[in-house]
Amino acid sequence: MSARAQQRLTGHTGSVNAAVFDSTGDYVVSGGQDKQILLSNASTGRQVQAYHGHGWAVQGVAVSQDSSQLASCGGDRMVFVWDISTAQIKRKLTGHRQRVDCVATNGDGSIVASGSFDKTVCIWDLRAAPRTPLQVLEESKDGVASLVLTESEIIAGSIDGCVRTYDMRNAKVVEDSLESPVVSVSVAGSQQGRLLAGCMDSTIQLLDREGDGRAVAAFVGHKCAEYRIQCDSNGQTVVSGSEDGFVYQWDIASGGEIIQHTHRLAGHSGIVNSVKLHPRATTDARKSRAMVSAGSDGSVIVWG
Repeated sequence: MSARAQQRLTGHTGSVNAAVFDSTGDYVVSGGQDKQILLSNASTGRQVQAYHGHGWAVQGVAVSQDSSQLASCGGDRMVFVWDISTAQIKRKLTGHRQRVDCVATNGDGSIVASGSFDKTVCIWDLRAAPRTPLQVLEESKDGVASLVLTESEIIAGSIDGCVRTYDMRNAKVVEDSLESPVVSVSVAGSQQGRLLAGCMDSTIQLLDREGDGRAVAAFVGHKCAEYRIQCDSNGQTVVSGSEDGFVYQWDIASGGEIIQHTHRLAGHSGIVNSVKLHPRATTDARKSRAMVSAGSDGSVIVWG
């Protein structure tokens, strides 16, 4: 059975570039072209809080594991760290020279990483006093479009067609080269050895990180050729936005090297910029189809 739209959040004016659940899955945080970040109740659709501070479009948002703070980034070259409950900016982090497209935090929210059109990844330790980056990673030859931050690694997808995995324990970097610009990266749920790379050839590549980094499967059917379309996975399901206005869903267990979508969901009237799965999708049967999508039509849809 495919998911159905449960709530449509319409607080933004203009394209919504990113939307994520908090760790409980009870709330949705979204950011868009209107420079706003909105916190909404996922069940009722009610707007709970608005966060104002960015001078340009908000490109990415990330929420700490305890849901006490969020990080945001935008076209103003800034990364902000917010107190979720008070909507106050706790830190303003500077270091990028161009638009910042993605941001991620570690489990306790003490580390923030951001990727920029300036080809760098900046890393900040929020426990330290300086507002300047703790480290700047400069291996990318083009813009950094997507980031994943695990307990020991930073995984960065770049427009130069590479996925770079930085092991922060031993300062090593592994580079996997694909044939198309990479605009989205996601660890396949608890399968730390599998990585999803959304590419601008309208494929999502499933990479075997424990082997030689090669693609073992490709998920196809959606359209990603011009925009930074974001995908997600929990190890069982792959979801993605699409330039044709649909939300696409695949079953990893389908097998094979080329995997066609199992569901194509209508709800948005423009480009679907991102889709994120509910954090309890694999542990709570009631949330198995739950996800949130953000569109250029200015809406955020909660599916279930």
